[in-house]
Amino acid sequence: MTAAVNFDLISDLTEAEIARVTSLEGTPIRIEQWNHEASWDSVRHYTWGLGDDNPLYCDPAYAEATPYGTLIAPPTFPYTAFDGAIGAGLPGVQPVYAGTDWTFHRRLRRGDRIIASATLGPVVRRSGRNAASMVIQSALCRYENQDGELIAESVARTFRIPRRAATDGLSFEPRDETVWSDAELDAIRSEAVSEYRRGPEALSGVAVGDKVPAVVKGPIGRIDMTAYYAGCPGSPGYKSVELAWKYREWARTDPQRLPSNYDPSYFWERVLPSIGHQDATAARELGMPGAYNNGPQRVGWFAHCVSNWMGDGAFLAGLNVRLTHPEIFGDVVRISGTVTEVAGTTYTLDLTATNHLGERTASATAVVVADDYGRA
Repeated sequence: MTAAVNFDLISDLTEAEIARVTSLEGTPIRIEQWNHEASWDSVRHYTWGLGDDNPLYCDPAYAEATPYGTLIAPPTFPYTAFDGAIGAGLPGVQPVYAGTDWTFHRRLRRGDRIIASATLGPVVRRSGRNAASMVIQSALCRYENQDGELIAESVARTFRIPRRAATDGLSFEPRDETVWSDAELDAIRSEAVSEYRRGPEALSGVAVGDKVPAVVKGPIGRIDMTAYYAGCPGSPGYKSVELAWKYREWARTDPQRLPSNYDPSYFWERVLPSIGHQDATAARELGMPGAYNNGPQRVGWFAHCVSNWMGDGAFLAGLNVRLTHPEIFGDVVRISGTVTEVAGTTYTLDLTATNHLGERTASATAVVVADDYGRA
């Protein structure tokens, strides 16, 4: 029998603690950036971590032959500078990514720098079927390039949910990883490798009711998480050996050295609270059904679906993703959508992520502009 992980802190949400984190609204966040530049390698590592090998992002020869004249980064690449995940205050109350409302202003080209800044946003009370008491903390994020031009803005949302052993803790029923037959895996592989990609074809003739073809992700596993973290680490707590010990030490003795989007307790807990993304036993102690995938990665999957549909020359102007149900190791997830509004050359899409059990795990709205390579 696997031993319990035994997190150090198991805390309820109290009115005093909620009031304390609510009072932080408007406070600048001390950010620890991961990527600072949209280099060939940093962009490629991120897109590969999403499972996206679009040559516009990965193949210099292909990209240089487009009107851009160079590689560009996928819309959600600013996540690799700062993903907006918030665990400020509320020691022992688990952070779980809830989604992002993105507004994109311009494309990132190879060699552009990213300067990320953010402030703590509002705190909203919530309750749900699997957690009687929780709040949503938000980060208001801004990303500029080396010339001070605005690349993107986002409102990143994080659930703060008491762990399973707390009074009103998270309470998903444990679920075993799905075991797939060889024939089923062959069918998933065939679907995945033949996904639709518009590429250089112009986005035109779009009508309400048009379908946005699916991308298929999975079966999700530890290697998928490792590949994503190679491009976007997902947490400032992911540090190796000596550096991990230093972060734990600083959390106790000099927390001003650490990024402030997480409470110092996040760094000094004996078991890193984000380990549920890798370890099923830890995830179930938190209240999840099993080891679960990364929230910003899931948002990036929605952008992958939209980018495939819209093609090289169109521009993703907005993407609002709401994560509603965990996706665990062994799951296969399909993301697809429908055109719901056409206004000139601006199109609104509704998208849904559904797992192999037929459960809706996330939904999104996207706004696409057919600007024929015109956006800077």
